[in-house]
Amino acid sequence: MQQMNQMTNRRDCYCVKGAHCGDLRNAILLIDKPKGKTSFETVSEIRRLTGAARTGHAGTLDRFASGLLVACNGQATKLARYLLEDDKGYCGAVKLGVSTDTDDREGAIIEERPVNAITREAVIVCAEKFTGELMQFPPRYSALKIKGRRASDRARDGEHVELAPRKVMVYHFDVFDIDIENARFYFRIRCSKGTYVRSLARDMGSMMGTGAYLESLRRTGAGLFSIDDAATMEELESYVRGGSIEKRFIMQPADALSNYGMIAVNNSARERILHGAGFNAGDTLKIDDKGGKIFIILDESENIIAIADVDIQKWHIKYLNVFNS
Repeated sequence: MQQMNQMTNRRDCYCVKGAHCGDLRNAILLIDKPKGKTSFETVSEIRRLTGAARTGHAGTLDRFASGLLVACNGQATKLARYLLEDDKGYCGAVKLGVSTDTDDREGAIIEERPVNAITREAVIVCAEKFTGELMQFPPRYSALKIKGRRASDRARDGEHVELAPRKVMVYHFDVFDIDIENARFYFRIRCSKGTYVRSLARDMGSMMGTGAYLESLRRTGAGLFSIDDAATMEELESYVRGGSIEKRFIMQPADALSNYGMIAVNNSARERILHGAGFNAGDTLKIDDKGGKIFIILDESENIIAIADVDIQKWHIKYLNVFNS
């Protein structure tokens, strides 16, 4: 992962045949996933375009949803587990009066109820009740696994699927437009990892007595990243063929993990770390302690060489990842 701090300025390698581009094969990319494609399909296309040996992502988006997908290529796939911890931001629409088996627009309708008694005030009050710490039942049609098999696969096979409730946090829930005539409302939300917005729509419909499903969803943010910086798949393809993009869609690993603490070390410590050995406090050039236990460790050239669980007071270091290439 060395020299990734220079990747936004490099235009001297070929990612695919005939494609003149910066080295994206070990990069973190901010991608605007289109509607109608799964996250898996999008990741496969990113891997093909960039020539990466492997590609992962930091948080699935459903097929019908669009927006920010944080893709990690090559060596950067080792960072995905840390980016998965980030809070997420979304905007979208909820349709009232109809329930589906998937809790979104792609499912089969299982119930319809009247909505003529719903008011704007009722929707806003309900949204307020779904702000803060919640215990949430994930959708039956989800990628969560039950005894090694996805809940969605079990549900499609006709099994009765019960998923345990999970604690989630909704930091901000703004209902910014309500269309009473067509029984839908539009929202912006900021929530913790693992929050199912589909479940929020379903549960709000249940509380208001109308039923509801998630009609549209767009991810607008993930941790430090914004959809404003994300490249569309068309823009990514243009870039690898020599075009330019006026977006900061290629992320330096150190910037991507800047919410964690940081320790910079000298070259002597660097060699020991790359072999999994410890280093002394005297080998450090800089320490930025942000109050957590996880630190990224940089060499003198600001390349990430390791991620570690560090007890600063006792100077106890446990490596979580070492990047020796």
